[in-house]
This record gives sequence, structure tokens and C-alpha cells, in this order.
Amino acid sequence: MAISPTLFDDHHTISLPLASEETSTADNGFHAVERDPNSWAGSLPANQGLYTNENEKDACGVGFICHIKGEQSHKIVSDARQLLCAMTHRGATGADSRDGDGAGVMTGIPHLFFKREAERDIGCILPTPGEYAVGNVFFKANDPIQLQSHQSVFASIASHLGLRVLGWREVPTDGTILGPAASSKEPAIYQPFIVLRDNYGDGNASQNGPFDAKQFERQLYVLRKHVTHTMFVTSNLSSQ
Repeated sequence: MAISPTLFDDHHTISLPLASEETSTADNGFHAVERDPNSWAGSLPANQGLYTNENEKDACGVGFICHIKGEQSHKIVSDARQLLCAMTHRGATGADSRDGDGAGVMTGIPHLFFKREAERDIGCILPTPGEYAVGNVFFKANDPIQLQSHQSVFASIASHLGLRVLGWREVPTDGTILGPAASSKEPAIYQPFIVLRDNYGDGNASQNGPFDAKQFERQLYVLRKHVTHTMFVTSNLSSQ
């Protein structure tokens, strides 16, 4: 005989439903959408309209914000920050309850912002979007000698791949929220601006030479892999 579990409070007795009494998948709308027979147990919807289930990714807590007309706006970033701050459950926490496993916001390259920063900080004019790449490279903090050495190695590897590092932008950070464990290992973050040498040339502005987008992405991938294994620094590079 099955016994229904019961909760008690000061004034009421509440009976919880048995598992057999709960709504089945046939009643919750699962089968109202055509399923993909090639997915495990039909877990994914079938491709339809603009939806492609190949783009599905597993993640722990994800929000998506965009402008319906594709217009760039800082409000998208500020809204994403509010969304991120609301996800207090994101990831595991350390013993001091202040250090998590990391969370952040992913955006497209803010071209107008980087164009201004590059002209001010490194004295170069960035080419049109898609013809340059930028990434986040993490170095040991408070070690200018190692920083200079690793940046030189990075530039040398890039040069051998037909790429050119225009310069580095130091990313401003605010570590006041970090716990002691994370704070003790906080890295210095720099962003390299990378171009195809044949396209950009050796000056401070693009010479609009021949540009092969696939070759550019391929060389960026090789650069990232080579740098990661050579200097033991984590980096990501993208032209998107």
C-alpha cells in the first residue's frame, strides 16, 4: 500500500502527491512539439524555422539578451550585468563563501569602443570589423619582467604565423569583491589586437591588402594553441 507523504505546520496538514499522481510527460506539453528522433530519448525538439538543435549547449544558468533589430547598445551589457548579478546560485563556492567558480558576460567585439581604446593606448587605427582579432590573455600579476618576456614570445609566435600584434590593452579590473583565496591568485589581464600582416602592413593604419577570413581564423587558432602550450597562459582569440 502506498502512503502519501505529509507535511505539518502550526495550523494545517498538507498531503503531497504520490509520484504516480504527478503530471506525466504526456500532459506537460513535451510531446506537443515535434521531437528529433536522432536525439537521445527524443530530448531535443526537431529543427524548425530558425531553430537548429545543433546549436544547443549544456550550461548552468544562462541568460540571453539582444536587440530585436540587431542594433549595438551599451544597455544590452548593463542589462546582462543585472541578469548575471541575479544568478547567485551560479557555480560552486569556496570555504570563505566569497569565491565562486567564475561567471561572466559574453558579447560581440565592441568595435567603436576598441577603436577608441586602440587609438589612445597603442597609437594604431583598427581595421574594419572582422579584419582584426582581440582576446583576453592572463599573466602573473606584479611581475613586469615576465610580462614583457611573455608578450615578446606571443608576438614572435604570431609573426611566424603571418600575424602582427598591433599592441596590448591593459584591462581595468575591480577586485574588491574577491575573497582572499581568489585575490591572492588574481592575474593581470591584457588584450592583444592582432591583424594579418599582409592585409594591415607594418604601419599604424591598414593598407587594405589581400585578406582571407578563413586563413585568419585558422592562424588565430594555431596561435592560441601554441601560446597556451608555450607560455602556460590561458587565452582566447576571436575576430567576431
